[in-house]
Amino acid sequence: MPNRNKYLSIFYKEGREHLLSLQKGLLSLEKAPGDMVLLRELMRNAHTLKGSAKLVGLEEISAIGHRMEDLFEEIEKGRKGVDDKVIDLLLKGADAISRLIEAFSNNEDLPFDVPLFLQAFDQGEIPPQIVAEKQQPEPVADETVRTNVKILDSLINRLGELIINKKRFESNLLRLNECLAGDAEYLPELQQFRQDMEEDVLYLAYLVQELHDDALALRMLPLHTITDGFERMVRDLSREHGKMIEFTVTGAQIEMDRVLLEAVKPMILHILRNCVDHGIETLEERLVEGKKPKGTIKIAARLEEGGVNIVIRDDGRGIDPALVRKTAVNKGLLTQEDAAAMEDKGVIDLIMEEGFSTRDFITDTSGRGIGMSVVKKNLERLKGRLTIRSEVGRYTEMSLHLPLTLSMMEALLILCNGEYLALPLTYVQESLKIRAEDIITAAGKEVISLRGSSIPLVSLAALLGLPEPGKFFPDEKLTVVVLKQGGQSLACAVDATLESSAIVVKSLGNQLKNVHFVFGATILGNGDPALILNVPDLFAAAEVGITAGFAARLGKTEGKTSQTRILVVDDSITTRTMERSILMAHGYSVDIAISGEDALEKVAHADYDLVISDVMMPGITGFELTRRLRALDRYRDVPVIIVSSLATDADKREAMDAGAQAYIVKGSFDQGNLLTTVEAFVG
Repeated sequence: MPNRNKYLSIFYKEGREHLLSLQKGLLSLEKAPGDMVLLRELMRNAHTLKGSAKLVGLEEISAIGHRMEDLFEEIEKGRKGVDDKVIDLLLKGADAISRLIEAFSNNEDLPFDVPLFLQAFDQGEIPPQIVAEKQQPEPVADETVRTNVKILDSLINRLGELIINKKRFESNLLRLNECLAGDAEYLPELQQFRQDMEEDVLYLAYLVQELHDDALALRMLPLHTITDGFERMVRDLSREHGKMIEFTVTGAQIEMDRVLLEAVKPMILHILRNCVDHGIETLEERLVEGKKPKGTIKIAARLEEGGVNIVIRDDGRGIDPALVRKTAVNKGLLTQEDAAAMEDKGVIDLIMEEGFSTRDFITDTSGRGIGMSVVKKNLERLKGRLTIRSEVGRYTEMSLHLPLTLSMMEALLILCNGEYLALPLTYVQESLKIRAEDIITAAGKEVISLRGSSIPLVSLAALLGLPEPGKFFPDEKLTVVVLKQGGQSLACAVDATLESSAIVVKSLGNQLKNVHFVFGATILGNGDPALILNVPDLFAAAEVGITAGFAARLGKTEGKTSQTRILVVDDSITTRTMERSILMAHGYSVDIAISGEDALEKVAHADYDLVISDVMMPGITGFELTRRLRALDRYRDVPVIIVSSLATDADKREAMDAGAQAYIVKGSFDQGNLLTTVEAFVG
């Protein structure tokens, strides 16, 4: 008889493919029980499994396949209907065969009592204790060639080295051009040599790029490689919780690096479990709230900004900002005042911070605190980011933004303390040069104003713990790179910016994988190494309070902080918080009042240099507040700026008649407009 092991390996591969078809097909059949074409396809899968297993002597698998085929025939002949119980039974049959295949292929003992399983199958219900654990069949990609993953990774690394050498050729070509400018004797020969070399470098660049793209394509896999098993998981988990959930995936053909897919799979699974367990309401709750009995969970993937955006959305109870605020205060993460002043979007983002993974928080706010800080950190390690949107009673949406591959990336090369460093271009907002007078000192921190926005200024060398250069302002200008992460910006002072280009990402190895601020390295065209900075680490370090100290070194003093006091009056938390933040960032001392009456109470006990007020507030209006201020001797000449959504000429005339010096319409409001107006009155 031919080598039996040879046929066993063929069967294991074929068996896994049929199991995948069975699982996907059964979930589809549950939604379309009358689809006879699909039913016959499932019958063929079971029949082939039965016959092939018997042929190679795996009687246990053949017996289960036989039982499944018999059940499909009963459905076809109308003796059995397609319901949850029948689908459960067939899925458990597929699970059992999957576990047997894995056991046989690894030369392990039988993982469960097969005769007992067959007996339970015939009775129509399989207790959990018979098959203690479930193992889903692994998806098998179509039109693939099996190869050793280490060999594939090594191939891509070698191609990376080829790209680096191509850059060295380009660097040498530049040096040759410099030489041509000073050697007239051999000029014709050198010029011909340069032309030939340029053609060679151009062709090499073409070949390298084509080869590298092809090699990367070998490591690219479609998203459905990981999502195919999610529907079964959602189905089983929803049944455990007594919920009805429809699960869909769109954009599953988008391809990503295998390394990224493996890393992002547990993150998506974690979010899906939270959606089922805590996001989607019970049937009774949905009916009371007027929702459809069946909840929905959707995964949608699309290419975006040179990467992929994976959105996971459920139509469940959402995240309640009020409950998050309460938890934050109870845990000591926010003061009562800060929690009340924070916008809802910022409050929801708190669930991604450490300290919210508590049972109390899970119960109160849909459980999305569990491990979300871990998901966020792991995404950042992959050069991705997590954003959350939610509305109470309607939905929660989590977006995972990821690159397509980590093997190459666009980066900005910089010099810092004489060292070459690389910043991933996705985090770079812009680079610019600033003068000493562009730096504002506020409450011990330094900021720069960029198109009306206040951006913290730090020394990159100080963040990295490097010695700082003695001269910061060559030609009285400072080179700054503005980084962005989510809705935040950070200005980092550097020695110089060089060029932006595609770089090959080299791993630091296991010994250095936990090094702070760095996630990889690259080799430049001149042969010098450059560390690739981990930008989220820079933002985290800047939050701790590292300051640049540029103003002190230039002999500047804090001027506005102690000189100008401003009172902001507005009943809107969003408006007064935003105005207060803008003004404080530019060195002003700011108090807030939530109504006109509150403002009058405050001016009775303090002297302010400027008052900024809304118009429509509970109690007296901003116009009336202005009139009452003008009636006070101490505030007869204090400037008042009205900031309101009212935009008619009549409103502006009333403000002027009441004694206000300026009127800003909220619809056209921006930071620059507010600051320019304030400085016009108080400097």
